[in-house]
Amino acid sequence: MGSNCMASFSIGCLFCFKGCSAEKVRNAFTFVPPRPSYSVEDDQEDASKGRLKYRMLALANSSVYGQASEASTVHWVTSRRGSRVPLVWVRREACSRDVDEGSEPADPGRSEPLVLLHCHGNATDIGLMMGPYLELAKVLGVEVVGVEYTGYGAARGAKPSYGHTLADLEAAYDFVVASGVSPSRIVAYGQSVGSGPVCSLACKADLCGIILHSPLLSAIKVVDPQPDRCCRPSAVWKCFDFYQNERRVTALRCPVLVMHGQRDEIIPFYHGYRLHQACPKEHRWPGYFPKRAGHNDLVEVDMRGYFGQMSNFLRDLRTRNDLPAEKASSAGMFPRVQQSQVHGDGPPAAASGASPDAAGARSAVTDKDSA
Repeated sequence: MGSNCMASFSIGCLFCFKGCSAEKVRNAFTFVPPRPSYSVEDDQEDASKGRLKYRMLALANSSVYGQASEASTVHWVTSRRGSRVPLVWVRREACSRDVDEGSEPADPGRSEPLVLLHCHGNATDIGLMMGPYLELAKVLGVEVVGVEYTGYGAARGAKPSYGHTLADLEAAYDFVVASGVSPSRIVAYGQSVGSGPVCSLACKADLCGIILHSPLLSAIKVVDPQPDRCCRPSAVWKCFDFYQNERRVTALRCPVLVMHGQRDEIIPFYHGYRLHQACPKEHRWPGYFPKRAGHNDLVEVDMRGYFGQMSNFLRDLRTRNDLPAEKASSAGMFPRVQQSQVHGDGPPAAASGASPDAAGARSAVTDKDSA
């Protein structure tokens, strides 16, 4: 029995074990929430907001994470499915702290910043992402709103599911807009599994732009051992598929930046490359595809490349929307947090990415990696 047949057979067994419920099968192999890294200390005067408190000693003792907590506020929102989930809002004022000597911090009174609405990957939560959120704000001169999923972190509600992730992001978007942020300033940033909710939101809401970081074509295609051969799970069990990003990106109406490491063994590189190619040409920003990067180290492999591409993309969005250019911190200051240590997506999926199309994609892209 070939690897595709074996994978398809295994999913069939899981389907029977889960009582022939497609929803249970989807959730079983997709969502792996870690032990909560934080709790929320509610505001005594306003129960709808609070302060993030770390439960992990390593985070509590980190100066970067401590500063991130001080620079942010947690807001509680209720999704259309009834879940109460926290959002962490890292304000632009963080950009004025701990910048390099001689650099000019962003002036809070000068202009309204872009807001990155971030959906994190699988085996992490917004507490673990606080360090990267702070550095994104400081380096790029933006504000960051981290979205928690039902069943993750301090979120209150049911177990994580496909439907909940969509509803959670929609509730976060509505909250940000209700807080006075124009959709022309909101950039949805989907990382790994988070690319699914972002692509779904982008098909129904107004956005300034979209960033897809190590995204997936669709959920079921991640488990294809040999994606271009017969009996693959994505063909046999197509009824289970969700996060159908490949179909949704064709209808996007705003600029899209796709970033994907060519050594990604969790969500193979061809996922990101095919999504990049599927985006409408008029909205397709040049992709960022570093050769040496995997799934969890796309930033660390070439920080200047990553932040340079991000900075150029955000600058273009401001120009398109007639927003004043933002002055961020020194270009030489990059994250002191190893993102590969604080966010991941569990064990590698079965897909190897060694397909003919993937190989062709590798030869077709421009190498953005440093020598």
